[in-house]
Amino acid sequence: MKSTIRQREAEIALGTRSRHQAEAERKLVDPARLDSAITEFIEWRTFAYWVRLVVETEGGISTKMQVVLDDRCRGFTASLGAYSKSHPNEREFLWLRLIEWIDNTIFESACTEGWRHALGFYATRDPRLDRVRQYWLHCDDAWKAKPPAQLPSLHDWRQAAQTA
Repeated sequence: MKSTIRQREAEIALGTRSRHQAEAERKLVDPARLDSAITEFIEWRTFAYWVRLVVETEGGISTKMQVVLDDRCRGFTASLGAYSKSHPNEREFLWLRLIEWIDNTIFESACTEGWRHALGFYATRDPRLDRVRQYWLHCDDAWKAKPPAQLPSLHDWRQAAQTA
């Protein structure tokens, strides 16, 4: 019982520190720029969730998905190959590498300017991202039971996630 209480207290303390860090970093960026970055962050996370579903359903990166990744994420597949070579005994989690690439490439300015934590903190609490995550969970369960006859495009999947 004491360890459960200590764990809960540690979680609360961590959450408080995270909130304070986000509040401090928020002061480093114009509010309109942060709002815009949050929307962009949600769009990129939506893309990453969709990629994860499609790749896992197809059992790997299809030619069609390779084209999408090469077009939208220039340099990502090369970095994925380099990561795999330098970590030969590690299981590949494409979607984790994709999120890491997005964070380091697309949101590089937030990182270098010192407000990356604030971006993630506020974006992950946005109801739009909550809807995307809930829809991803729904699709993940449903597609494992019965994959769709035709996989949805990113546009169609995003639209469905927004209305789910």
